[in-house]
Amino acid sequence: MRHLDSQYAFLEQYMPVARSCVMRANSGESMQRVEVRRFSNRLISHYRPPKATVAVLLPCSAKKPYSLSQSHRRFQAAISGRAHELIVTSPLGLVPRELECCYPAMHYDVPVTGYWDAEECAYISTVLARYFKAHSYERVIAHLEGGALKVAEMAAAECGITLEYSCRERPTGDAALVALDQALAGERRVKDDRLHGMLSFQFNVDIDTRGIMPRGCFPEIFYAKNNLQIFSIDTGTGLLRPTFDGWKLILEGYRVFIDDFIPEGDVLAPGVIDANPEIRDGDEVLIIGKRALATGRAAMSAKEMVQSHRGVAVRVRKIKRV
Repeated sequence: MRHLDSQYAFLEQYMPVARSCVMRANSGESMQRVEVRRFSNRLISHYRPPKATVAVLLPCSAKKPYSLSQSHRRFQAAISGRAHELIVTSPLGLVPRELECCYPAMHYDVPVTGYWDAEECAYISTVLARYFKAHSYERVIAHLEGGALKVAEMAAAECGITLEYSCRERPTGDAALVALDQALAGERRVKDDRLHGMLSFQFNVDIDTRGIMPRGCFPEIFYAKNNLQIFSIDTGTGLLRPTFDGWKLILEGYRVFIDDFIPEGDVLAPGVIDANPEIRDGDEVLIIGKRALATGRAAMSAKEMVQSHRGVAVRVRKIKRV
């Protein structure tokens, strides 16, 4: 398995983008798993952060999503929306607040020892450095301790960033929270647009989400515009599920093209003519045919859909005749 995990380019094509079960990261080898490396790669290449001038680096929590933990409730109260919140964690490296519900950020479980070894520090600091090279901030405040603070300093040194410190120990302490509040005094509030961040991460798009509002209560959340549902969130994986109206906003990519027939259930591989190459098992896709449109979740990668002669290609959720 160690040798197989080192073949990321090969494995990534066939590994699902999400699972509804816990991802246990119990050893150093977990940093080489496809799910972990794909998350960090999409964070750098796909994700678009909000327009914020200040970022605050925060420690992770055992409870997922982080926002439900007591510690992160206190962090958020001190920050009061005046900075972009970035959670430093092992083995994922960095999780923006907007992505805390996306697989595997809400699904991983790691034994907490308080000790970060050299390989762990090197990998996570590299993820942070790649992120800050891709997305710059005027100020970066470290509200961390221990190994998380060490990797933040390593990344800052590599990027030439000057870290500001609101604490060096006990981030949840009253004194540390007061210092964090004071460090952000005078800063403007950052627009909270979780949907924009999730869309960019999942579909690699930059969509204007003005007027699209969240509805419901966690975990049963959907997004609507003018009382028309646009997206919903899969409670198992945390990923977005576009409706037909939602797909109108995602202008390219994640399309599966089928032959001249109307699906009466799941789409099988022999009926697929072509598919966008970025599609992986578990991705949400739009099915396009001459006589029908459909939405669903891919059960194969694009390569497998086109080359296979049997098997389910897409688990169909809704069908619309055209």
